[in-house]
Amino acid sequence: YCLLVSSEFECTAEMLSIVAMLSAETPVFVAANRRQKELAPKTKPVLHDDGDHLSLLSAYSQWKKSSNKQAFARQHGLNHTALERANTIRGQLKDLLLQAWQFKQIPSCGGPKNWHVVRRALLKGCFMQTARRDEVNQNAYQTTLTRQVAKLHPQSALFQRKPPPACVVYAELITTTKNYLRTVTEVDPAWLAELCPQYFATSAPQS
Repeated sequence: YCLLVSSEFECTAEMLSIVAMLSAETPVFVAANRRQKELAPKTKPVLHDDGDHLSLLSAYSQWKKSSNKQAFARQHGLNHTALERANTIRGQLKDLLLQAWQFKQIPSCGGPKNWHVVRRALLKGCFMQTARRDEVNQNAYQTTLTRQVAKLHPQSALFQRKPPPACVVYAELITTTKNYLRTVTEVDPAWLAELCPQYFATSAPQS
């Protein structure tokens, strides 16, 4: 659905990369393991301040442009095999859009300076997977539709943000001893009512 919505925001090329990276089903960032301290500074250039979806997009875009992809992945703490798998999936999804879904072209929003539209497309496409920061417990979130309480996953690019984002879109809600939101990206709370008025028309941000 995100791919279909992305055409409305003219960021289908970017959404293709994000969906493909999520579909690879293998962690892309390997710096969170035993070599974290060694690789963390090298990984930072591919991370994005607005969250994990855009970090995946950033990592894929930079890897794709690299002349030596395997070396780039090694230098930045990335899983080269996962990136190759995502690249294959992206090609398949692109063919699906052009052939089966009758897309005439694959629009792009034009680079990182315009990636705010990707966040808007993510919100509209994944509106059922949004969460607001708890006003009392600033480190906790409540999912907007099911009202489940969860925290940002420790491996999220937003985990260290102070204060945490007021509203996020997430790819997965996982449950261990606690609930965690995994793969999260910051969104503007006002976008909920703007982009999905049928669900959030009365959920204006609290003052």
